[in-house]
Amino acid sequence: MAQENRTTQGTALQVQEGQVVIGSWTEDLMQVVAQSAQLRGLLRAGRTEEARAFLQARRAEEQAALVAFDVNPEEVLALTGMDAQGKPGYQTAVVDLLPTEILTSLIAPRLEEERFNVEVLRALSPDAFARTVEETLDPVYQQELRTQVSWEWLEAVAELVDPGKAAALLRQVDPEMLEDAILDRLEALDLNALFSANGATVYVFQLFSESGGGLALPLIDDPEADPETVAVIQALYEAAPDLLAAVVRKAWERAEGGEA
Repeated sequence: MAQENRTTQGTALQVQEGQVVIGSWTEDLMQVVAQSAQLRGLLRAGRTEEARAFLQARRAEEQAALVAFDVNPEEVLALTGMDAQGKPGYQTAVVDLLPTEILTSLIAPRLEEERFNVEVLRALSPDAFARTVEETLDPVYQQELRTQVSWEWLEAVAELVDPGKAAALLRQVDPEMLEDAILDRLEALDLNALFSANGATVYVFQLFSESGGGLALPLIDDPEADPETVAVIQALYEAAPDLLAAVVRKAWERAEGGEA
């Protein structure tokens, strides 16, 4: 069941004094619980079409509340965009209203066969993504843990295999979060190595300087580099090379105390 949740956007679901609140929309908590039980009853009885109609007849805020209060949020969320032929789908208008704890459990279900549910991430708007990332990091003060949590978000974005969507999401978050994520992954870029192209030889870190622009990321072929790290970095580069250049530059300066 969803708990009270602070949001920087002011629109995600919260519970306040017996009321479910989403922006300017409110509903009595017990009424939402009763509707949730009714919806769950339809699903347990295998009456999926009735459950779909029951849910989709309601406004986005009501649907988000029913998703958040269900014992299986993903099953209910899949009804929000389900078509008449029974193909499941997620409605962005509903996904964006879910509290952070629900979204993180949906995006990272931690199943052996599926580390990230990228379809939920694909349905999430950039603003809601930024809010969710911020709220997962807000209580984390220890730098090593911030780096770990931030990197997991980048891993999820990389699995989208959609440069356009990835760029839209990444450009909305605080750049410092991206720097946190890549701080202990700089080794994979081998920034102190030499790189030659078009008759010129420079250090790799110079490619990420403001003059270099980071527009010629060399192929990462270090056999000792973690392949998963390499895949994420290359996916981010494909999505937003200018953003990756700026992030690497700032992370390098923070890690080395110098100038890239």
